[in-house]
Amino acid sequence: MARTRRLLPVLLIAILLPCVGCDRYRARQELERAGYFAEILRRVDASRIGHDGFFERNLLSNPYPEVRRWCATGLARIGSPEALTLLYRCCREGDAAVRAASAFAIGEIQDRDALRFRRLEPDPRARFELGRLLDDTSPAVRIRAIEALGKIGFESDAARIHRHIHELRGATPEERSLVGFAVTALVRLGYHDAVPCFEKLAGGHDPELTARAIDAVCRLREKPVCDQEPPPTQSPAVSGIPMTEAVARTLAFSRNNRTIAVIHTTRGTLEVELFREDAPATVAFFVSSAMRGGYDGTRFDRVFPSEMVAVEDFRDKAGFGGSLRNEINMRPFERGSIGMTLTGHDTHSGGFFIALAPLPYRDGLNTCFGRVVSGIQVMERIVPGDRILAIGIKETVRVSDRIRFDS
Repeated sequence: MARTRRLLPVLLIAILLPCVGCDRYRARQELERAGYFAEILRRVDASRIGHDGFFERNLLSNPYPEVRRWCATGLARIGSPEALTLLYRCCREGDAAVRAASAFAIGEIQDRDALRFRRLEPDPRARFELGRLLDDTSPAVRIRAIEALGKIGFESDAARIHRHIHELRGATPEERSLVGFAVTALVRLGYHDAVPCFEKLAGGHDPELTARAIDAVCRLREKPVCDQEPPPTQSPAVSGIPMTEAVARTLAFSRNNRTIAVIHTTRGTLEVELFREDAPATVAFFVSSAMRGGYDGTRFDRVFPSEMVAVEDFRDKAGFGGSLRNEINMRPFERGSIGMTLTGHDTHSGGFFIALAPLPYRDGLNTCFGRVVSGIQVMERIVPGDRILAIGIKETVRVSDRIRFDS
């Protein structure tokens, strides 16, 4: 018995030592990933790729797939045509999530409206690479290729996407999602030959696809937006959170936190999960404003039943001025998504809206930075003039996910 008591501490140490070593290994990995993420944030904020090969090294060969995906999304936010060669290479290798992010980035960089605004010519290779990805084995990659072609394609691309719809039965969630993105792409391209197909979808049993198909038919009967040449405008000056070294590091280390915004309104309370990883600067802007009472007393001044509710812009409130650049990400606007309201070309200043139905025409245009996790029924009861009483912020990091970074 005495010998057993002496052996017990030794056994406990032998059991716990690998756990401690594993935690330290995880901590080192997380520190390394956070460093990459912080550097991407700084470059995105400065709108520069740099000539040191940072994106080339990490987009194509970084050992962490999530870092390669962040690099692709970062290049989409920067929007420089210089990144296209790297993205084309990435579309032919790597895991599915990285290929999907690269397809998304190509669509953002070659978007018609963005090119017109910047007086740039499109790269014909972009359509070729995206067309090749329509046959990818991953549904996520095909979805992003369809979405991107809807922003940059022509009639021949629309015809191919149209044929793609006919090959799908819509029996699985992935197929229904593919059909939904294809409908949005065809409307963006102004493909009127798809109207009979949309009318057939409108008579189906899936309520979301039915709503999208009916909306698509109505939009195609109007003049396509892409035929209208936008007047030249000057991008407004952007202020807000300066992306210093300390800010970038803070956003990088906090990206895994599950941040919940508790919005108290005159109609009830709802909870919103904020996407720190997909829109770090926007979430930091929103959290900072909410904690300082920036939204207290603001009213819902735009209400579109079965579509969205929006709060007024609070730029004129004392101590809450300035704007922030839009953060492009791959989050689609679905029922319950929360997004920032644009106040100029690629900028917002704190006003936000909550989607009551899918809003595919805002994907890649407005920053999607959260989703309602409880209380969506409260939003459905909002009428113009209702107010936000207060917004509380709480961090809910699980104990099992917490990592210590001390030595």
